[in-house]
Amino acid sequence: MNNPFSHFCCFPLYLFALVTTFTDSSISAEINDNTLSQPVRHIPQQQHQFAHSTDRIIVKYKASELPSPGLNEMTQSVTESTGENFAYVKESFNGAQIIRLDQKKSLEEIDGIIQEIRQFSQVEYVEPDLMIYPLYTPNDSRYSEQWNFFEEIGGIRLPQAWDSSQGENTIVAVVDSGYRPHQDLLPNILPGYDMISDLYVANDGNGRDSDAQDPGDYAPECDTYISKWHGTQVAGIVAAVADNNRGIAGTAFQAKLLPVRVIGRCGGYLSDISDGIIWASGANLAGQPVNQNPAKVINLSLGGEAPSCPQTMAQAIDTARLQGATIIAAAGNSAQNVSGITPANCDGVIAVAASTRAAAPAVYSNHGGGIDVSAPGEWILSTHNSGLITPGSDTYTVTSGTSMSAPQVSGVSALLYAIKPDITPDEVEQIISDTARSFPVDCTGCGSGILDASAAVAQVGIIDPVDPDLILLQNGIPETGLFGEAGAMLRFAIDIPIDANDLSFTLNGGNGDADLYVQFATEPSLHSYDCRPYLYGNAERCRIRSPQPGRYYVMLHGFSAFSDTNLVANYFRETDRPDLNNTFENQNDIPIPDSILDGISSPITVSRIGESGQIEISIAIRHPAIREILVELIDPNGGIHTLKRLGGYNGEDFIENIRLDLATLPSQGIWHLRVKDFGVTGNGYIDNWRIRFP
Repeated sequence: MNNPFSHFCCFPLYLFALVTTFTDSSISAEINDNTLSQPVRHIPQQQHQFAHSTDRIIVKYKASELPSPGLNEMTQSVTESTGENFAYVKESFNGAQIIRLDQKKSLEEIDGIIQEIRQFSQVEYVEPDLMIYPLYTPNDSRYSEQWNFFEEIGGIRLPQAWDSSQGENTIVAVVDSGYRPHQDLLPNILPGYDMISDLYVANDGNGRDSDAQDPGDYAPECDTYISKWHGTQVAGIVAAVADNNRGIAGTAFQAKLLPVRVIGRCGGYLSDISDGIIWASGANLAGQPVNQNPAKVINLSLGGEAPSCPQTMAQAIDTARLQGATIIAAAGNSAQNVSGITPANCDGVIAVAASTRAAAPAVYSNHGGGIDVSAPGEWILSTHNSGLITPGSDTYTVTSGTSMSAPQVSGVSALLYAIKPDITPDEVEQIISDTARSFPVDCTGCGSGILDASAAVAQVGIIDPVDPDLILLQNGIPETGLFGEAGAMLRFAIDIPIDANDLSFTLNGGNGDADLYVQFATEPSLHSYDCRPYLYGNAERCRIRSPQPGRYYVMLHGFSAFSDTNLVANYFRETDRPDLNNTFENQNDIPIPDSILDGISSPITVSRIGESGQIEISIAIRHPAIREILVELIDPNGGIHTLKRLGGYNGEDFIENIRLDLATLPSQGIWHLRVKDFGVTGNGYIDNWRIRFP
């Protein structure tokens, strides 16, 4: 029997899915006091035989079409058309019914059955009840201390944060394989819950109950030849007890741990994990006692392969977030794009990749645009158990993987909640992303950088109380359709990270006359400001080449009535400029004249020698009617490459990153960005552009 959800990490790594196991080499060692004995390397696990199969399906009916629990006319009809037999299992937290086939089927076969069920009008959605499997990752080097907390190069700078917060009065749920009553954990563990509904997977002789202890997940039939005690490892990284002359300290060692067991023998079902998230957050879960200790942070060091976030999981995450819980998900260890891994590919989670001791991306870590932040995942020391099959004595182990990275982000999130208990999940995500420090090497798809606990804790202290009239701007995203009467004052703000540069505020478009005011740290007024262009109309701009980290405030004041105008803030980060030797730019503002056939060009001289290969062009053009302009790149040989054709959307400003494969074309020489304006709506300018070579 195999389970489609698995751990991402260290010893175990759980991944959601239809699931392909992320193979891991694991190293385990016993520790006496602060001494790490010689590790023993285990044989890497093989891929699970049933990684792409399941025997359960989730069916959600429309509210007006809810059938009685058990078999009904719809399932009988499907049985007749497919020849498959179904049995009712349970009802999930959102009213969906879980039905079981009499045997496991490949996901391709399951998809055929699902297509049959989708034909019935009373069905809202239907999807496989995926399984999660433990995923192992390589251990690359030896160490005997928690380097990931304090080393300047690759660590998360945690000791500085402890001066301000240690996670007091905060609860972190570890939704995982349960826990062992390790002496370095017990003082911080709250009563948890075992959410596993399948007796085989549970491996403890019963189904759901209030005992979240991990009995072990030894299962040779799933290529699991030793028990992994994965939840115990994750819990130790989050909140192992400190100052007790024993073992390790957790990231948030004053926080409390809420163990929720959802992973067992051969993995865990998506529906059980979703229910576990609901219960951990304190939301009502039918048939289960209400959690009296709702978690503010939920750690998911687990996952599996899925092309998109399953609806059952998405609804569970949304429900937990409405309860005020921040959700952290490990990205996985299969060196693929995180878009195919759930729950890391779900909206509303902080997806965490792994970095190394040298502050480089871990070779095994998943990556991509869906990653929010990276954290150390190489040889991370944590609590463990000596039992190979059933529980033994307390030990410690070192392991690598994104399962070890995620709980460090969960711990830092707990530090933020301890300082500001009413902080929102969105604020937590924004702070962690904005304060992450840049990789010293190129790391595309690694999120905003490496977790920085000290900077995050410092940032939470300056969060303003919620002000319904203050609009928070996002980098590069315009606020459109702004309007006001003469004398009106519209208020905005944007939080600038420590590694930002070239900050600009641009007002354009619409009718009337609004004036732009900008000031750092405090709100501007008509008599106090850092920048005020004070021009006629709505075409105004403030530019700050080297902005201070912190909050910039913006005010639009109606000199006369204005309408349909737009405001956008833009800045670049050092992570946007990973290799200065291969990046060339022109930051000069160049006006774009109307109706000139030759257009206007902005040159960049490239000194780099060699073939161009796949280049990346980053462009910021300000224009009130972007459909009226044509944008071209002219290479040193005179070749013309169209980056934007005439027409398209009716919006303002052209801010894009465009990739071109120019193969063997020589890179050295003068490149031009040429812009032609064929309209009469208004004038624009080339704000800046850059070209980056591989």
